[in-house]
Amino acid sequence: FFFFFFLVLPTSNSPTQEMSAVSRPRSGAALVVTLLLSGLLLPAAAAADCPYDIGYAARMIPPECSVNATTSFATGCCWFVFASYTYAAIRYANATGAAFLPDPVATACTTQFSAYLLRRGLVKAALLLSDDRCSLAGDPIKFAAGSRPCQYPTVYAVRSTVDLSNGTRLCTAGPRSLTDDQPACVACQNAVIAATFSLLDATHSKEIVACGMATTLGIWSSSLPDLSRFRSYVLCMVQILENIGNLGTGNLVPSPPPPPSPRPSSPASSRRSAKVAAAASASAGVVLVILLTSCVVLAWVRRRRRNSSLAAITTDQLGLTGTALGSPLPTEGLYIFTKSELRQATDGFDARQLLGEGGAGKVYMGRLPSGQRVAVKRVHKKREKKVGEFYREVEVLAKLRHPHLTTLLGYCLESTEHALVYEYMAGGNLSAALASSEAGGLTWGRRVRVAADVAEGLAYLHELPDGAVVHRDVKPTNVLLGEDGRAKLSDFGVSKVVPAEATHVSTEVKGTRGYVDPEYFSAGQISESADVYSFGVVLLQLLTGLKAVVPTPSGGLESIVQTAHAVVAAGAGEEDLGGIVDPRLGTEWDRSSVEEVFRLAYSCVRPYKNERPRMKEVLAVLRRVLADLEGSSDPPAEHGGAAGTLPAGDVASREGSAPTTAEPSTSSSSW
Repeated sequence: FFFFFFLVLPTSNSPTQEMSAVSRPRSGAALVVTLLLSGLLLPAAAAADCPYDIGYAARMIPPECSVNATTSFATGCCWFVFASYTYAAIRYANATGAAFLPDPVATACTTQFSAYLLRRGLVKAALLLSDDRCSLAGDPIKFAAGSRPCQYPTVYAVRSTVDLSNGTRLCTAGPRSLTDDQPACVACQNAVIAATFSLLDATHSKEIVACGMATTLGIWSSSLPDLSRFRSYVLCMVQILENIGNLGTGNLVPSPPPPPSPRPSSPASSRRSAKVAAAASASAGVVLVILLTSCVVLAWVRRRRRNSSLAAITTDQLGLTGTALGSPLPTEGLYIFTKSELRQATDGFDARQLLGEGGAGKVYMGRLPSGQRVAVKRVHKKREKKVGEFYREVEVLAKLRHPHLTTLLGYCLESTEHALVYEYMAGGNLSAALASSEAGGLTWGRRVRVAADVAEGLAYLHELPDGAVVHRDVKPTNVLLGEDGRAKLSDFGVSKVVPAEATHVSTEVKGTRGYVDPEYFSAGQISESADVYSFGVVLLQLLTGLKAVVPTPSGGLESIVQTAHAVVAAGAGEEDLGGIVDPRLGTEWDRSSVEEVFRLAYSCVRPYKNERPRMKEVLAVLRRVLADLEGSSDPPAEHGGAAGTLPAGDVASREGSAPTTAEPSTSSSSW
């Protein structure tokens, strides 16, 4: 799957002198190859002039590539070689609308570009000769318009073939900084990869490199972004290369840092300095083209490489029965990890990396070569239902991307290993946060924010056009928190799809005691209202700090829903609701918003589904409450914490102390 090949020789009349300006190859054979290629390719360079601003684009190559880089296996300089050339093409496309140049102009550009790099000493000849990925030798029309599928002469032709609106909207017109907005970054990544594969399908082609470059030109040539925006896009795309390409792949390494900012200059040279500074900043940005091509190529190759092994795994080998597996698991947008890669990421599944353990398996902290932390859930293969949940979760999360659903980065599917790899949520889960003796850190405003985030994720699932996805296990341990306190819903192992025209689906009852809709439990018919009920329980927990189910003095169990019914039956008024508020909040809560949230929670846990609101209605209420709180800076209530009809109870009746962990929940036990 070699990438674009670059010409390696100068066009000057003294190739030996030019080479000495960089570094002489240590091998006599390499010098012979260099001179031979020079003699073969020099005539092409003289046949036409290249319209690209090669000098400007070449400044993207950092000085480290000249000082230290002699082989592509030791540095990421090949990426910069490719990126600088492609950025020149993007700039020209932005000015003229031309995508791929006709031959012999295309050949002239590649030849003159390679010559310029050596003449300026930006790279060493040894680097260009070390790997075909650094060289264009052997294929002088690699970039020529019409020489391969996807290599269209104009940007208009590219956009007429494939819909690039998502890529343009999500990548170029999205947040100012994709690196500060992980959900937006993921959405951009998915849009770019999807557009490239759509172009491959439209052209009936396997030319991934050409189609990837065409997609990039089509997305970015309409209007070049400022460098800070472009750089954030690059850093977003780096995640794909590092998460997909770099892990366990010896010849794919992180790119070196961009060149340092230029030193202050005199007024007479300020103009030139500004130009150099812009080029230096863009050096990091242009790597996006490499990353796009890399991720698409690697996804394609890994898909082909793994298909045979996927097909060879039978239901017996997986401990499943019947036809639960269906078709092979999706791979688009996901990295297929090997067991050895996961062992490397988790230090051999070291017990010190253990985040938690549940019915489905153990969850470990992992770290990719890029430094990114991940959560690795190993599934108990001997438990047939849990392996089935593994498949279901991959199928669901591979299709769904939302800011408030946890992101599945990839999975491992081998005869001796089943594992899911998620983004790491450093804030732990909501259950642990509420259980902490310092749960007061979850202010009332933050609790409402968490509720709104979860409601938004559920509303998205319930309103999908092809049929609602019912989570079936909404509970605090399945709500993960980021460092900023924002929440994401996790663990889709027992989720169920309800067809668009159906009112319910009959199925085995799944869920966790205290959160299961009583109507679903008695009839075995699942619908979106089951999630509404479970969410209502979570909302009551956020309000009270109580557990979903607590033991009674007589040895029985009482649910938080019964407590809510008792409050309503007792005719508690507005001033009496203070007794149900988590006392750890002190007076830091707003009385009117507490009343509204309680009414909302109570409506969610009504015994019959036709009495409950839809999640989009729940979300609308929470958004309004949140807007009011944020507008008033969450002031303390005048009568906050006043005695009411519901005793606060001792600490044991509320969420007990527990260490904070940051793993996806592993428990999906039946009622």
